[in-house]
Amino acid sequence: MQNSSISSPTSNSIVAKLLEVDADLAVTEVQLAAQLQSIQEKRHSLKNVISLFPPVNTAAPTPVETSTPELVEKLAEPLAPEVATPELEDTTIDTTEAAPSTQKRQGRKNSSSTSKSNKKSAPTREASKEADTWQQYVKDEFSNAPLAEAVAQVMQQQEGQVLEITTIIDAIFTNKIPKELRSKARERVSNVLSVGTKSGKWYRGQLGKYSMSKAAVVDDLIT
Repeated sequence: MQNSSISSPTSNSIVAKLLEVDADLAVTEVQLAAQLQSIQEKRHSLKNVISLFPPVNTAAPTPVETSTPELVEKLAEPLAPEVATPELEDTTIDTTEAAPSTQKRQGRKNSSSTSKSNKKSAPTREASKEADTWQQYVKDEFSNAPLAEAVAQVMQQQEGQVLEITTIIDAIFTNKIPKELRSKARERVSNVLSVGTKSGKWYRGQLGKYSMSKAAVVDDLIT
């Protein structure tokens, strides 16, 4: 009877130590998985950023600007003799034919100028649309804060809980945000979360969940 009473406390202590070691290994596994996930997400985000630059840089707007004055000069040079020759030959022909020709030329100039203005204004409109979309669907409490600060505020407000990315997005953006913009917002929020995990601001759990509490992440893994 004495041997059985002595063995039970020792076995309990051994099991407790084993559980503690298993919990430490689980945390290590989570950290390694988080590092691997952050590296993959960084590569994905870098590819997305790199894909945005080649169309802008390879467009080479300078040759277009230098070529347009040459075309205007070439088109303008033959206009003077065409208008001047009918005036010397016959005044009646000048009044009937010069007006439509000048109107056609003015129409060509106007169309070329409008096309140039549209080409120049296109990138500015696209940039303004992109800026307006993000500012339009961010909640008022995060309107003046960068996205990284907004994510940090949401994590701090619920530091004892394990949050999914969708929960963080719902806390920052309104429910009126379109699906396309919501997917872009999800990518940016996931990038911010991966960077914060790498710097030690919070911890990453299973299935892309994050928390400020290490114990909460471990409990979520066990359950």
